[in-house]
Amino acid sequence: MHVTANGWWALVGLLLLSFVLNPYHYLATGFVIWDLLRNVRRERVWFGVRVTRIGKTLLLRYGRAVVVGLAASFALLAAGAQVTISSALYVFVVSIVLGVIRSRLAAAPIAISVSVLLSWLARAYHGAVPAGLLPAWRAVVEMPQADWLAIAAAAALSEAVLGLWGTRDAILPALVTSRRGRRMGAMKLQFGYVVPVAVWITPFAHSELVFVSGWHPWHVVPGQPLAWFAVPLALGWHALLTSLRVERALNYLRWLDVVRGLILAAGFAGAYAWRQQAAVYAAGAAIVLTELFRITVRRMDRTLEPQFAPDGQGLRVLYVIRGSLAERLGIRPGELITHVNQAPVHTEYDFHFALEQNPAYARFQITDRRGEPRLVSSPVFEGERHTLGLIFVLPGEEPALRLKRPFGFLETLYLRVPGGARPDDTSRS
Repeated sequence: MHVTANGWWALVGLLLLSFVLNPYHYLATGFVIWDLLRNVRRERVWFGVRVTRIGKTLLLRYGRAVVVGLAASFALLAAGAQVTISSALYVFVVSIVLGVIRSRLAAAPIAISVSVLLSWLARAYHGAVPAGLLPAWRAVVEMPQADWLAIAAAAALSEAVLGLWGTRDAILPALVTSRRGRRMGAMKLQFGYVVPVAVWITPFAHSELVFVSGWHPWHVVPGQPLAWFAVPLALGWHALLTSLRVERALNYLRWLDVVRGLILAAGFAGAYAWRQQAAVYAAGAAIVLTELFRITVRRMDRTLEPQFAPDGQGLRVLYVIRGSLAERLGIRPGELITHVNQAPVHTEYDFHFALEQNPAYARFQITDRRGEPRLVSSPVFEGERHTLGLIFVLPGEEPALRLKRPFGFLETLYLRVPGGARPDDTSRS
């Protein structure tokens, strides 16, 4: 492998610039930040405390995205995934248009699959094309379909890895009003990333690598000049779940990503080893599989019993703040606190009154999700008594989110509070 006189630094600069100057990167990141900012306003009204930590969350997500992106880049460069500038612009435009139609369609595995299908349809068209549209038409028709499927496969598998790594900061509490007007709690999944990956790109006159002999990407012709380019991949899932546990949904999601990644990778390999139509078949299968998964998860959440409905027997735990005393005690969302210091509790006043009876000690009688009682207890210091880290959901008439069960990239952007959010009875202790 021979490096031209411009050297590695020029290549690294090209890689960074192609990512930093790409407006699609900022567009996707901006929507993720906007969704988190809306959480902060609602949480302060509903719970009196901010649960969403935007700065820390974004720093952690960017760090994870870079690490996962580096691993995906090595895989794509080794496989020889090679695109053109015109096809990259085409895919970004399709992603933005699909995002305008519905945000979930802007996720990289779906957006790239749709782009491949549109390119296949354009190739099948043999009619006249207006002269002014010829450059754009060529970008669509000449799209390297198989190579873009390799990128989509890397996106799906990267999403699976990110789903195993640090999803806890993506699980947040919310309040909803059911269709029957019933007040209950819910969990929001806001799992969004923009992952940069590097791929080979041609043609470039400078800052190139030339493979002349020895090892080279398996389908790149030796002696062909290459440069690389950073592609930002919008990944993640957003949902509002009232019945299906978020951890269970994430487990299903990881399996979906693995299966989608294998299907898309098979399409990439089949297009080079068998026939070009393999890429089209894989793209279509990935889209159908994703939509079937969404429908199944939404139906499961609709048919199961709600986890966070208020209960007259005690106080329903909606959320446990990270690092709090309640978390150290092992109290979990969905559980019901029936007694505090042997006194029954039905309201926030009952809860605090019972704690005041023994300021130095707290004993909780809890009914878990299976309906089995258990006891937890701990010494409580002066400051901890008022910040146990528990968020309850209590009956109320104040506005909450309209009950919808979206599931897809940035789908929580469509959730609304009818009439605006106002202070309510949901409490924090």
